[in-house]
Amino acid sequence: MPQPLPASDRANLFSWLSSAFLREPSAEVVGMLSATESNEVVTALNAVPSIAAEAQAMLTALRVIQAREGSEANAALTLAGRFATLFLGAGGPDAAHPYASVYEEGRTHGAATERTAAFLATHGLVVGEGVTEPADHLGVQLAALAALAERETSTDDDSAAAELRQTQATFAKTEIRPWLSTFRDRVIRDDPNGYYAAAVRLTEAALSTFYPPSHAG
Repeated sequence: MPQPLPASDRANLFSWLSSAFLREPSAEVVGMLSATESNEVVTALNAVPSIAAEAQAMLTALRVIQAREGSEANAALTLAGRFATLFLGAGGPDAAHPYASVYEEGRTHGAATERTAAFLATHGLVVGEGVTEPADHLGVQLAALAALAERETSTDDDSAAAELRQTQATFAKTEIRPWLSTFRDRVIRDDPNGYYAAAVRLTEAALSTFYPPSHAG
């Protein structure tokens, strides 16, 4: 399985993307991400052409919003409004709901919630403190990938590391890929500022790069 980034960098990337879909960025986060100096996640991603462009697009969109709104605080408010429209139901029933169950069954808390919760329990993973979303929320699923990638960094056993990568690939194939493209299209449709559109494109590119379908058993 191709691994263009070390496990620690993959963990950082999926943790970053998880936070983008779970909560609105604060003014502090806006300032950190829009700074001239790229953060360590983006620096690592620049070595992988298949995902570097979307990472840069995400940061460029953020900088454009900040320049237009005049401050980090105002940019954070703008992104919070878009976050609510996209992910919190303010956009109506056809919005970009970040739950697998919505795309499988047309409702939240469906079978996908139970499957992902079972996956988390099987692998000893817990939802982050303060996160009240069901297990099949994209942010929770990406956090699971991040946690498993982080475990790769703590083992010297090549067989164990390969098993962890395969677990991630299988989870991405069965629980995220089937609905991600529909979710992506809705985000792109409803995000004229482009920050979240780039985030979901980056997510899709990262899954394809790190866990190619042909290797996800």
